Amino acid sequence: MRVPLSWLRDYVDVSMSPRELADALTMRGMEVSDIEVAGADWSGVVVGRLLEVRRHPNADTLWLTRVDLGTAGGEVEIVCGAQNLEVGQLVPAALPGAVLPGDRRIERSKIRGEISNGMLCSAIELGIGTDADGIHILGHGDDLPLGQPLAEAIGEIVLDVDVKPNRGDALSMVGLAREIAAFTGGELRMPAATIMESSEPAEAHVSVQIDAPDLNPRFAARWLDGVANGPSPDWMQRRLLAAGMRPISAAVDVTNYVMHELGQPMHAYDADTVPDGRIVVRRARAGERLLTIDHVERELDERMLVIADRDRPIGLAGIMGGAETEVSERTRRIILEAAIFHGPTIRNTARRLGLRSEASMRHEKGMGHDLPRLAADRAARLLAEMTGASVARGIVDNDPAPRLPMQIEASIASIGRLLGLELDAARVRSLLEPLGFGVDGDGDILAIVVPSHRLDVAVPADVAEEIARAYGYDRIVGRLPSAALPAYRPDPSGPRQLVRRVLAGLGLDEVVGHALVGADDLERTRLDPSGADLIRLHNPLSPEHSILRPSMAPSLLSGLAENARHRQPDAWLFDLGKIYWYHPGPPTPREQASETAGTGRYESWELGIALSGRAAAGYPGEPRHHADVADLKGIVDALHDAIGAPRPSYRAEEPDRRHPHRHPGRTALIVDAAGRAYGSLGEVHPRVAEAWGIGGRPVDASIAIDRLLALAPSVRRSTPIPSAQPIDRDLAIVVDDAVPAGDVLRVASTSAGPLLAGLHLFDVYRGDQVGRGRVSYALAFRFQPTGAGDEAAVEKSLNKVRGSLRHHLGAEIR
Repeated sequence: MRVPLSWLRDYVDVSMSPRELADALTMRGMEVSDIEVAGADWSGVVVGRLLEVRRHPNADTLWLTRVDLGTAGGEVEIVCGAQNLEVGQLVPAALPGAVLPGDRRIERSKIRGEISNGMLCSAIELGIGTDADGIHILGHGDDLPLGQPLAEAIGEIVLDVDVKPNRGDALSMVGLAREIAAFTGGELRMPAATIMESSEPAEAHVSVQIDAPDLNPRFAARWLDGVANGPSPDWMQRRLLAAGMRPISAAVDVTNYVMHELGQPMHAYDADTVPDGRIVVRRARAGERLLTIDHVERELDERMLVIADRDRPIGLAGIMGGAETEVSERTRRIILEAAIFHGPTIRNTARRLGLRSEASMRHEKGMGHDLPRLAADRAARLLAEMTGASVARGIVDNDPAPRLPMQIEASIASIGRLLGLELDAARVRSLLEPLGFGVDGDGDILAIVVPSHRLDVAVPADVAEEIARAYGYDRIVGRLPSAALPAYRPDPSGPRQLVRRVLAGLGLDEVVGHALVGADDLERTRLDPSGADLIRLHNPLSPEHSILRPSMAPSLLSGLAENARHRQPDAWLFDLGKIYWYHPGPPTPREQASETAGTGRYESWELGIALSGRAAAGYPGEPRHHADVADLKGIVDALHDAIGAPRPSYRAEEPDRRHPHRHPGRTALIVDAAGRAYGSLGEVHPRVAEAWGIGGRPVDASIAIDRLLALAPSVRRSTPIPSAQPIDRDLAIVVDDAVPAGDVLRVASTSAGPLLAGLHLFDVYRGDQVGRGRVSYALAFRFQPTGAGDEAAVEKSLNKVRGSLRHHLGAEIR
C-alpha cells in the first residue's frame, strides 16, 4: 500500500524521519519495502498561472499562452497543444534547462514561428499519473505561490508498506496511524463523519434485500440527492495520485479516498439507473453476464456474489461495479454502498475473472463489523461538502446493532514463557491499551477485550504476538528455554532418505515430479483421464495441473522426455513421492492403514525408477550398454540389499490397470517371500515411448515404499567379518524360453543351502547354439565358508542346485 506522509499526518503527529518511521513500522510487522520521493526528479519545474490563452496563428491545434511564473521569471510565453487550458489555472511550467523524468530536457524553441519559453506539463510527463491528454491542473486559487518549485508545492514522500494478509485493519491511513500512535504515544485523530441530514428518509428511496446472508453479513446504504458530480478538489486528486489511484470524478474519488482513509471499500450507484432503488445481494445465476465499469462483459456463475436490481446484476460484490449503473457527470442522485462480503468468495471470484482490485484485496483480508457505517457517513459528508448534495435522513442497514467485543482469557505466566519476558498485569496493560485492547484483571489470568477491527486476534497466542510487537521484537533477548527437552522421536522421513541415498549411490539421478498432472499426460501413459478413481481439482491453475497423479509413471516419463528434448538420452532417474486415488467402497487393508482412511480419498508413498539410454561410465575401458530390464532388476535387488530387506522374487504378469503403459510379456511383479506383490517393473510400450518422444526401449519400475520398508529390519545389526575368503562359482543352464528367469533364481537360491551369500543372473543367451524356443541363463553364485575345509560343502551345494533345476524346471546343465 502506498502511504503519502502528508496524508498520514492528518491522523497522527509524526516527528520521526521517513527512514526512522519505516524502520519502526517494519519492526512491528508492517514492512516498508521502499521510500519514494515523488518529485525528486523534477528540476526547473515551477508553479505558474495562465494569464492569457489564444490560438496559435500558424496552427489550428496549438495555443499561445502567457504564464506568470512569479519569482521564477515573471511573465513568459509558452506554446502548448493541450485542449484543457483556461485563464486563471495554476499549471506546472518547465523552464528552459528543466529536466523531467526519463532525463528529458526542456529548451527554448521555436514552434511554427513562435518562441516557446519552456513547456506546460501533463501528469504523465511529470510521472504522477497516466493522463497524457491535457495539462496537469494544480488548482485555480491562491493556495500555491507562483514560482515555487513544483517538488516543494506538490512533491510527496510515499512509503510502500507491505501489509500482511491477516492485518486488513492496517490497510488504510487510519489503520497505520493507529499503529504509529501506539508506539509513539501520539493521539489518533479520526476523520469527521457527522452529517447534516435532510428530512427525506433514506428508506423511501433505497431498500436492500440480502438473499445470501452467509456471504454478506452487513450492508449499509445512504441516499444522496442534488449531486453536482464534477471534478474532485485538487488536494484530493493529489492525494489519490500519490496513493496510486487515478482521479475520475467527485463521487468516484470520494469512495476511493474513504477506502484508502478507513480501509472500507465503497461503491456509488447512479440511483436513477436502479429501479425503485431496490438492491438485491444474491449469488449469480449460471450464464448471467455483466458489463463492468472497465467495459468488459463477463460471464458469471453460481459461485459468485453479485449486487443486483429486480432483474439483473449491476455489480460484482466487493470487486467492481457495473457500467449500466456507473455515476457520470449527469448523475444527480446517488446510492452509496458500504458492505462486508465473504473474503474467500471475493478472492475466488476475482481470481476466476482475472479482476483483482483494491476493493477485493481489502475484502479478502476482512474488516470490522463497525466499519461500514462509519465509512458510509464519512463518504456522505465529503460528497455533501464537494458536490452540494443533500443526504437523506437515516441509513439502510441490515445489522446496525453494535457487536459485543470478543474476550480472550490469557495467562501472564504462559505468555511470559512463550516470549521470554518478565511480565505483570500493569506491564501487559501498558503494552496493549495503546493498541485499543481492553485489559481486565490484576492476577495471572487476564481478560483481554479485543477491538472490533482486530479480526486477527482470536486466541491467547495472538495476544502474545501483540505484546511482542508492542514491546519490540528487537528488544527481546534471546535465551535458551529452561524446560526439559522432549524425548527422542525418530524422523519418519529417515527411511525414505535412506532409499534416496542408496539410489543416488547406484548412479541414478533424483527428480521431483509435480504431484499434479493433466489429462494429456494420462492419455500418453495409457491411463484413463476420465477414470472414477482419479482425484480432480475443482479450481486448477491450468489444465496441465488438474489431476492428482495416480501413478509415478507420468512424472518419470515426463522426466525422460525432458532429457530427450535437451539431447540427453541417457537418463537413469528415480522419484520418491506420493500417489493418490479415490475409492468410495470399503477400504482395502492397505487403505485402512492410510491417514485418510474412511474418506474415500487415499494417498501413499511410492518409488518410481525409469531408465533410458546407456549406463553411466564405469571403469576405464568398460563397455557401456543400453538399459534393460536386467539393469532395472539389479537396481531393485541392490536397493533391497542396502536397506537389509530380503531380495524379492519376480513373477511374469501382464500390465495391470495402474501400469497400462508397459509392454505385454515384458512386465513382472515384484513379490515377497509370501508371494504378495508390492511393486512391478518392465519395459515401456514402444507406442507410449513414442507418444512421450522418448527414443530406445526405456524401462521403469514402481514400488510401494511402505511395503518395502516393512520388509527391512527395524534395527540394522553389523555382520561379523568372515574368517574365510568367499568362493565364487558360475553355472550355465538351458531351459525352455517360457521359464522366467525369476523362477530359475528362486529354485537356485532355495536349494543352495546356508552357505549361499549371493546370487545373480549375469547373462542371457538365445540363439542357434541352444536351439529354437530355448534360452541359456548364466548364474553367478557366491558362497561364504565358515572355516577351512568348506570347499567340499560348496560343491555339495552346487550339486544340489543342479539337481533341483533339472527336477523342477527341466534344465540342461551346460
